Amino acid sequence: MHKSTLWLLFYFVVLSLYALWSYSLTDPNLVLSSWPPYWNFQQWMWQTFFSNPQLLTYSYICLIIAALIGWYKAAQSLPAQTSYKKVLCYALLLSFPLWFSYNALSHDVFNYIFNAKMVVVYQEDPHVSVALNHPDDLWTRFMHNTHTPAPYGYGWTAFSLFPYMIGMGKFLFTWLVFRGMNVVALCLVFALLIKLARSLYIKTTPKDFALLFFHPLLLIEVVSNSHNDLWMLIPALASLLLVLTPQVKKSGWKVFLSLLLLLLSISTKMATIVLLPIWLIIVWHGLNTQLKWSHFLPRQLKRWVDVVTMLTIENLGFIASVLLFFPLFSSRSQLFHPWYLLWAFSWLPLIRVSWWKTILLAFSVSSLFRYVPWIFAGGFEGNVLLQQQAVTWLGAVVGLGLVLIYKRCFRS
Repeated sequence: MHKSTLWLLFYFVVLSLYALWSYSLTDPNLVLSSWPPYWNFQQWMWQTFFSNPQLLTYSYICLIIAALIGWYKAAQSLPAQTSYKKVLCYALLLSFPLWFSYNALSHDVFNYIFNAKMVVVYQEDPHVSVALNHPDDLWTRFMHNTHTPAPYGYGWTAFSLFPYMIGMGKFLFTWLVFRGMNVVALCLVFALLIKLARSLYIKTTPKDFALLFFHPLLLIEVVSNSHNDLWMLIPALASLLLVLTPQVKKSGWKVFLSLLLLLLSISTKMATIVLLPIWLIIVWHGLNTQLKWSHFLPRQLKRWVDVVTMLTIENLGFIASVLLFFPLFSSRSQLFHPWYLLWAFSWLPLIRVSWWKTILLAFSVSSLFRYVPWIFAGGFEGNVLLQQQAVTWLGAVVGLGLVLIYKRCFRS
């Protein structure tokens, strides 16, 4: 048995254990099933872990450390001849136990589901009305932020109607559909990144993709916690791909469709509005190639425009990642929630600037430990938020320092 297979098996077992551990944080007001074997298991998880914050926290730390070891070893030990399809299949296999895990670290998916229910059942606008207006609805018992309207754009609200209707209004089925939908999102992002790499003539390897798609941050936040951030990135990636397609005349309909896709992404979450300058530069480049608009510019300005255009296209992954990192400094991101890092981190296979990749990887590790103060305290009371921010930023700085020391010692 190849070494990579053993590490993949080890990592799969760790993620399966995490899936079991996640039920220790099931909301006490939520009964997913009355099936006796499940209910006995759920009661045991509450009594063993939920009632013991110290054990709950230490077990999470151990699982995350084991997951990070499994991720790195599984990605690095892949044989050179491994295909991209195999990497995707391995990623889907690793995500399988998380599909049946509980969204232990976030309640956001409950808000996605209920906002769709408000549109379909109550015929209300969740961006105006709030869940608290329906106190008799049993689903509000285990929701958080029932006093605030939907924080996402109308694009996401419209999209969330589809999994809700597929789930036929049944909570458990709809909950599973949302999770399955995010597995599909993994596949779409994988395919779009490969196509973008080819359009940009970026030489990538399957290991570059394994480093991202095997990562526990991506798998836990997208599949287990069911966050919608990849569904914001998918139309943005497709938008850029559409206007980047080489040797194809940029027709008006293609530019228009690309703009619609970017607007759809922005209407999901506003973060991708920072990609608008990149989109404009790429469209300018395509139109200028056909219409020679730059000939009408002063020579010095034309030279600067050409340099900026070529640097943007050649370093698209790096620039897009940096631009999407800036919103993480906002007060709304609370410096910053772990899943928000996916905005910048998802460009990893396209980034050729090694120091930026190292920074992203350092934050991807520290972000997973950001949950530790919250798990131990059982909420956000006191200075938990400040502790979380310290874990995210100081943890990343310490990680970067250790990497630099290791590299210097290795070179010596």
